[in-house]
Amino acid sequence: MKRIKSILLIEDDEITNFLNQTVIEETGVAEEIIVALNGLEGLSYLQSLKNPADFPSLILLDINMPVLDGFSFMEEYHRLPLVEESSTKIVVLSTSSNASDMNQMRSLGITTCLQKPLNEADFRKVVAEL
Repeated sequence: MKRIKSILLIEDDEITNFLNQTVIEETGVAEEIIVALNGLEGLSYLQSLKNPADFPSLILLDINMPVLDGFSFMEEYHRLPLVEESSTKIVVLSTSSNASDMNQMRSLGITTCLQKPLNEADFRKVVAEL
C-alpha cells in the first residue's frame, strides 16, 4: 500500500481520535497524523502552511463539533488561497445517517462519507483512491 505524507484528523471527541489514530498508525500508510479538535483548529493549521505541497494528502472531518463544525469548515476551506493548487481529499467521518447532512456535504464538494470510528478496511480503500 502506498504511503502518504500526512493526514489531518479534525474531530472533537478524544476517544474517537484515539481510535482513528490507532487504525491509521496500524496501517503504516501515513508519515504524520495532525489532530485538530475542531474546524477552527484545522483551518488555523492549514493557514499556517506556505505551499500547496505541504497540505495533507487526506483530511478526515467530523460534522458535528463545537467552535466550527464540518459544514462551516468546508465553507472556509474553499476560501483558503492554496486549496485550488493542493490535491487534498476530504472524507467525512460521521455517526449521522441524515440524508440532508450528506446532501449538504456533497454540495460542499465531499463525495465520501464513512461511519466513525474509522475501520481499517474503509481507511485502506480511501487511501488506495488517493
